[in-house]
Amino acid sequence: MTRSLALAALATFAWARAAAAAEPAPRIEGHGPSSSRFPSHRFQLAGRSAERPQVGINFGLLQLALHGFNAAAELRYKRFWFEYSHGQALTLNHQPSLGMTTAERDAGLHMYVPYTTGFGVGVTLIDELWLGAEFKAHRYEVTSPSGDQQRYQTYSIGPVLGYKLFIWRGLHANFYLRYWPNVATSLTDDQVVLAGTNGPIVHHAHEFNVFANVSLGWAFDL
Repeated sequence: MTRSLALAALATFAWARAAAAAEPAPRIEGHGPSSSRFPSHRFQLAGRSAERPQVGINFGLLQLALHGFNAAAELRYKRFWFEYSHGQALTLNHQPSLGMTTAERDAGLHMYVPYTTGFGVGVTLIDELWLGAEFKAHRYEVTSPSGDQQRYQTYSIGPVLGYKLFIWRGLHANFYLRYWPNVATSLTDDQVVLAGTNGPIVHHAHEFNVFANVSLGWAFDL
């Protein structure tokens, strides 16, 4: 009797193991580059953590409206990220209400940015929402209506809040809110005097301050 019970118990255990092995494993939905869904973004409350290093290349859209170009390379690991970006050939006059101050517009200045470059570091907070700090250098060529031109440099350190939304596989959009105040300039007292058609024009070093931007890019896991 005891032997029969033991055999029955062993048979029940073996059947249970076989049944468990036959059940399909729970499906884990991919996210971003690891997903083929549309959209490939899988929302979650916890901050997204890249268990494998993830590289992304982004192209800014605001810079296109300024007839310029911007590209950024991004490296993410765990909840940390590092980014280097470079913009060039930006003409603020193409969007004067957004890129220029009232004083710059009233003075009829032509504002050209040969390049704006720098890097940022940050951490993911919720889902793909991240907060960081950016360190930037900006080059300006400012020309008055009389043709007087001055060149100078500014340096900014400020916060950035961004959100990455995956569209299909690694294709994504980045939404940014930035604050770039000047912390130093190459100008004496942060200003320069240009010769104008109706007298001298005092131009204060340009600051980007608060602005928003959107970029499109592609990311892939290493």
